[in-house]
Amino acid sequence: MRLFLKMILFPITLLLTVLVGILRLFCHMSTMVLGSISFLLFILGLAVMFLMQDYRSGLQIMVLSFALGPFGLPFIVSFLVELIGLFNDSLKTV
Repeated sequence: MRLFLKMILFPITLLLTVLVGILRLFCHMSTMVLGSISFLLFILGLAVMFLMQDYRSGLQIMVLSFALGPFGLPFIVSFLVELIGLFNDSLKTV
């Protein structure tokens, strides 16, 4: 019975393994790009705050920078990809 279940789940686990690998690659690449954009937005926010004396807009740009930084959107996506990876691992142990 267990062997039959493993044979049925093999294509699903294979597909999930490939999908998780591709998603991890995209996640790492997008983290690098979004980190650079986040840094530039942070510098822009500081420039708006101190050079243009518009503190509200500067803080809004800095919050957007934080949302795009490593602790914002990439962190959420990494969490979801790893959740799919854990589901795949649990299917492999059946």
